[in-house]
Amino acid sequence: MKNKTYHTLLALAAVFAASCSKTGEPYINVPQDRYNVEAVYTELNIPVECNMNSTACVRYDGDVSGWIQLLPSLLSGNGVYSLWISENPDEEASRSATLVITAGSAVREVEIEQNLLTSIRISPSSLATTTSSGTYPVRVVSNGEWTLKQDSDTEGWLTVDKVSGTGNATVNFTFAALADDSEMYSGTVKFVTGSDEVELPVQHGYAQQIGDYVWAKANVGEPGMFADAPDDPGMLYQYDSKVAWTNAYPAATAPAPEGMPLGAATGPEQWTDENNPCPDGWRVPTKDELDALVGTRADGVKIGWAEPETSGFSIPGAVLGLSRETGRTATAADMKGGIFLPCSGNRKWDTGAYQNPQNATMTTATSLMSGSEQCRYLMYCSTDETDDLSKLRLPSDNWGWERLRGAWPVRCIKDDRVSYGPVDLPIPDYDEGQSY
Repeated sequence: MKNKTYHTLLALAAVFAASCSKTGEPYINVPQDRYNVEAVYTELNIPVECNMNSTACVRYDGDVSGWIQLLPSLLSGNGVYSLWISENPDEEASRSATLVITAGSAVREVEIEQNLLTSIRISPSSLATTTSSGTYPVRVVSNGEWTLKQDSDTEGWLTVDKVSGTGNATVNFTFAALADDSEMYSGTVKFVTGSDEVELPVQHGYAQQIGDYVWAKANVGEPGMFADAPDDPGMLYQYDSKVAWTNAYPAATAPAPEGMPLGAATGPEQWTDENNPCPDGWRVPTKDELDALVGTRADGVKIGWAEPETSGFSIPGAVLGLSRETGRTATAADMKGGIFLPCSGNRKWDTGAYQNPQNATMTTATSLMSGSEQCRYLMYCSTDETDDLSKLRLPSDNWGWERLRGAWPVRCIKDDRVSYGPVDLPIPDYDEGQSY
C-alpha cells in the first residue's frame, strides 16, 4: 500500500510539472507550505516539482529532534520527499519542524506541525446505578476534542446529554425507570479523543431496596463490576482485598490459583475503602447489615431455597430478604422484592483449594479476633440447611466466621456516604470547561 501511494504521488508530481520548462532559473513547487498532523505515527508524502537536483533536510523547533525520518534527502528533478513522523508522547504541547528544500539558489520551506497527544480520563471508571432510575454525572478530563459513542446494548434505557466536547466536561447519564425487579441491563459507552479512548462499563437495574438498605442483585465479578446476572457466581475475594480469584463452580474441587496469599493473617476491623472490590457507590456490607437482610434466629430467618427446576435460575441458590415461605416462591422473572444468592463455594484459607460448591455464601466487611489471627463474619447455607435451621450458618451466630485468607463471593450494599456529584468523585486538576 505504501509503494502504491508513493508511485501515485510521483505521477501527480509529473503531471503538474509537465507544462513547466526545465531550463532557466531554478524553481521549487510543492502543493502546500504547511501540514498539520495528528499525534499518532504518520507517513507524510510531499510531491516536489523542480527543474534541477534538490536536497532536503529537517530543521526542528525546540529541544526535541529526530522525530522525523526523511527519505530520500536528494531528488533529481521531480519526485516525492517522504517523512515518517513518530508519535508525539507529549500530552501538554504540540511540536513543529520545517522541511527545507534547496535547489541551486532556490529554497522552499514546508512547515510541519504535530498535535499534542490527546488523552482522556473519566470518573467513575465504571457505573452501576443504585436507583431504579435517575441521572448520574460522569466527569471527563481531556486535553483535546472528544466524542462519546454508546453501544447498541444501551438503547432504550440510557440517554446522555452530550456526545462531544472539548477539554473537561460533565456528561449526564439518564437511566430509564424499570418496569419490575427482573430487569437488568449492561452496556458500554466509549469516550474517544485522537488516538486515546476509554470505555465506561454501565450497569442498570442491579439495585434492590430491602428494608432500609439497597442491595445488589448480583455478586461482584471483576473488581468494580457486577457479574452479568444474579445466577452468575462471580469471583472470589479475600478479606480487605480487591484482587479477584477464580471461582471454580461447579467443580467439586480445584487447586489454588497461582499467587494467592495463604496462611494465617491479620487485618483491619473493617474492610478499607481503597480495597473495596464493589463498583463506585457500593461497598461490602457489615455483619449488622447482613443480619438485617437474612434475619436472626430470634427475630426470624429470611432465607428461602430456590432450585433451577422451579425458579428459572440456571443454578441453585438462596433467596434473601424475604420470609422463608415467600422466598421459596420467588423466580428469576419475579423476585418478590428479594435478591438471589447463587451457589458459589469458596477457596480455603490455608491451601487455596476450591470447595463447597453446594453452598450459597456471602462475606462481610466486619472482622473479629479469634485465637492468634483475625477472622471475618460470613453467612452460608445449602438446601438442607434451609429446612434444618440448626445447620444454618448466620453472622449472628458466634461461630459464623472464617479466616481472613479464605476467598468468598462478595455481594454489595449501597454506600450512603457516596453520591455521584462532582464533589464526591474527585479527579485531580479537574475544572469544568477547562481545556489545555
